[in-house]
Amino acid sequence: ASIPVAIMFIFLQRYFVAGLTTGAVKG
Repeated sequence: ASIPVAIMFIFLQRYFVAGLTTGAVKG
């Protein structure tokens, strides 16, 4: 059960970082 959780965590982290970067670029 730890594997799916790790995958979800990585996916959410990448999505969060992408959104954060987009927000920073747009100002």
